[in-house]
Amino acid sequence: MVDDHEVVRNGVVASLSAMTQFRVVGVAGNGTDAIAIARRTRPDAAIVDLRLPDMTGQAVCRRLIEDSPDIAVVMLTTYLSDDTVRSAQLAGAAGYVTKAAGIAKLKETLLQVASDRRIRLADQSASAIVHRLDGVMSRRTERQVVTPHQRRVLELVAAGLTNGQIGDRLCISESTVRFHIQKLKRTLAVPSRTALVVKAMQDGTIPPAPEDGELPAQAV
Repeated sequence: MVDDHEVVRNGVVASLSAMTQFRVVGVAGNGTDAIAIARRTRPDAAIVDLRLPDMTGQAVCRRLIEDSPDIAVVMLTTYLSDDTVRSAQLAGAAGYVTKAAGIAKLKETLLQVASDRRIRLADQSASAIVHRLDGVMSRRTERQVVTPHQRRVLELVAAGLTNGQIGDRLCISESTVRFHIQKLKRTLAVPSRTALVVKAMQDGTIPPAPEDGELPAQAV
């Protein structure tokens, strides 16, 4: 699992580790570490963020495939466009999933590429992939039960602000902030503030933190 955002890494790893189909053998926050870990552990699949602090996800994908031609690389990203999908295709990725599509879509893609190691993203139309993922995100948005105001509170919680700081930012009382957070915990069925942020990011309720440079059992 390769992502420079700790909350995203931890959330994905926790979700995959809860499934018997997956065994997580390595976690990295940058491309250099990812390549070194993959050489040591020889995973069947890798989940790679498109934007990393030291190199692009596409470069990591190419290096992983050079070292292990049978590895299935799934690109996990905030971005969705024909150009970003094509860049992943050219790098040799087996799958492409947006973070907003949710953890269920990521698991589904991992299981698909694990069951058929011949699958490659390049065998599909970039436009069709974009259309399909856009549909997944749209359906998840339609089911969303968090209000825009609650979403803003969630974003500030994820940014590490205290209840008092959130209240000052949104011009509401600290007790109102606490009320919103407690209601969000019930809505998303989580016990703690940390779990709330992880679940909200997994579900696509809020986006991950901005990435640098913005302009099964398979071993993962």
